[in-house]
Amino acid sequence: MFIISKEAMEGVMSLKDKMADPQKKVECIADVENMIETKESLLARAEWGSCCGNICNLVPRIDNEIQMLRSILGLLREGSTQAASLLDDYVALVQEGYRPEPDHW
Repeated sequence: MFIISKEAMEGVMSLKDKMADPQKKVECIADVENMIETKESLLARAEWGSCCGNICNLVPRIDNEIQMLRSILGLLREGSTQAASLLDDYVALVQEGYRPEPDHW
């Protein structure tokens, strides 16, 4: 299991509420684009460290998340209602594989 910042977890969770408001479409698109950019940065770092045997299958996991986010982004741009359903799948993936950072280190 991986650790995710509370802000990142809240951002993922709040995206669903934003999707329900058609006036926030541009904001949703920007949020998903930012999430993709962040994941791509993490993927590059994980691939760079792949000489260590791809610890915890990190590279395929991050790549899978990027593909899901790109699909969500495409559906958002099209105005498809399926984006919310795919986001539910992404939220489940995040909840399954991540835990929030502890209050105190």
